[in-house]
Amino acid sequence: MKTPRSRAHRAEPNDVGTLWTMRRLDHQARCALMALPFEWELRVVVDGQELLSERCPRGAEAFRIAEQWRARMIQQGWRQITPRPVTPLLHP
Repeated sequence: MKTPRSRAHRAEPNDVGTLWTMRRLDHQARCALMALPFEWELRVVVDGQELLSERCPRGAEAFRIAEQWRARMIQQGWRQITPRPVTPLLHP
């Protein structure tokens, strides 16, 4: 007999941000941080397709995993994209 799943397992994750963005050739990847009740889900999304995901308790563990994935992608030839600061427009 199946055990009913808790609400936390049925909840849809909420995308709360991007931890890093990478580029290789014509492909772009990002590490999305998804919030669920009581846990995080990390996803590597390449060109809109989810390639990798892992859930963990909220806290430093999620950032450790994201850093491992980032380092592995750099070893595979990906290049991290760093956003440039926005310069305010000067008005005459």
